[in-house]
Amino acid sequence: MKKIVFLVLACAAAFVSCKKEDIPQFNSSVATLDFLKSYYIPNYNRPDYDTLVLNSVFYIAQAAENPEIDFKLPMRMSGAIVDYDRSFKIRVVPEKSRGDLVEGVHYTLPEQVFHAGQYADSAIVRVNIDKLRADKAEGTLVIEHVPGENFGVGLESYQSIGLKISGKGFATQPDFWNANDLTEYGGTYSSIKAEKFVELSGLTSDSLEPIDQAELYAYCKLTYEWFRDNPTYDEDGQRVEFKGSVIYE
Repeated sequence: MKKIVFLVLACAAAFVSCKKEDIPQFNSSVATLDFLKSYYIPNYNRPDYDTLVLNSVFYIAQAAENPEIDFKLPMRMSGAIVDYDRSFKIRVVPEKSRGDLVEGVHYTLPEQVFHAGQYADSAIVRVNIDKLRADKAEGTLVIEHVPGENFGVGLESYQSIGLKISGKGFATQPDFWNANDLTEYGGTYSSIKAEKFVELSGLTSDSLEPIDQAELYAYCKLTYEWFRDNPTYDEDGQRVEFKGSVIYE
């Protein structure tokens, strides 16, 4: 509780200390769109939230049915809520983006719709998981809202957002590994183990929220059995075993 009170007081002090010219000004009579970033969620405490992350590993199971997945970029509208859908546009800013992602191959920007009766909705980036993984493509796109007939310019700092996309798997150890003490279940971390665990467990995001213990054991046993029955070798030619201190058989 003390921590919450401190954060509230700190935010209040920061607000009072702002100069009048520091406060963003825009025409409230015109509907505007902003990407949902730290401005709207001050207690989220994730400085990297302004760049969202799409790792293809979490979409392997979904891609088995349809290789194209729609990744949502949250947006917030300022202005009057209406009872009809409104179109809007986004674009990739090439001079701010990097990597080897190719529009029309690894991703597309479909028609964008802000739905009726909503003040919060999403922009869509459609990603081809199969192409992404086959090419091991990766990069960071800077997505920008393009003002138009239905929506004007909102807060200047919230007209764009980053989207980091990877088709190469896990370049670094994901949060869920330590959050679930997977070293106890599967031994020393490796990207091969982590990716197979995600595939077999159906995990859909890299979360710090621990998995239910009974479910975790079942998923880990399934992963252990898969590596036991399907000989797999790492880059050094060593056979991969998903085995820690937990006994499966």
